[in-house]
Amino acid sequence: MKIENPTRHKLQEAEYFLSKMEEFFKDDEIFAYNLSAFLSAARSITLFMQKQYRTGKSKKDKKDFDEWYCRKQQEMKDDPELRYSKNARNEDLKTESVATGATRKIMSSIGVSIVEKGTPEAEQVKEAESKASAQSSPETVRRFFPEFKDMDVMEFGEKQLVKLTKVVEECEKRFP
Repeated sequence: MKIENPTRHKLQEAEYFLSKMEEFFKDDEIFAYNLSAFLSAARSITLFMQKQYRTGKSKKDKKDFDEWYCRKQQEMKDDPELRYSKNARNEDLKTESVATGATRKIMSSIGVSIVEKGTPEAEQVKEAESKASAQSSPETVRRFFPEFKDMDVMEFGEKQLVKLTKVVEECEKRFP
């Protein structure tokens, strides 16, 4: 299968894995797999871009791209979130899974028994045991990176995709 625009394809791949993160948000293991794939795809966007657009038809095309990309590269390095994404991908790929925190909620109910006067004590205990309190499994309601505790991982990923999409769109306009 020949891909017409590898950079755009890689951007769509990152979007796909972000959607899978959302789909499997509550499953720690599957979420982590998709987070890893998202970070890898998102990081690869600019690598694909360099390969695709740096191979211009002339030396001038290459020089123009290099000058433009050098400025973009510095902007991305100066952005703490994009810098974190790059480092998180490197950590995930080379040393260990990226750590995320999670906020979870547990639903619990308390059983109350009202016993009629004169009911034998043994019956009261039996009745209370049959109506034991119910507790649900913890439900993940939020995930975050320790370095960005005030932002949900999903929001973080969406913000990075918006930034990377703008870079891709600018590149496509400048170097058709």
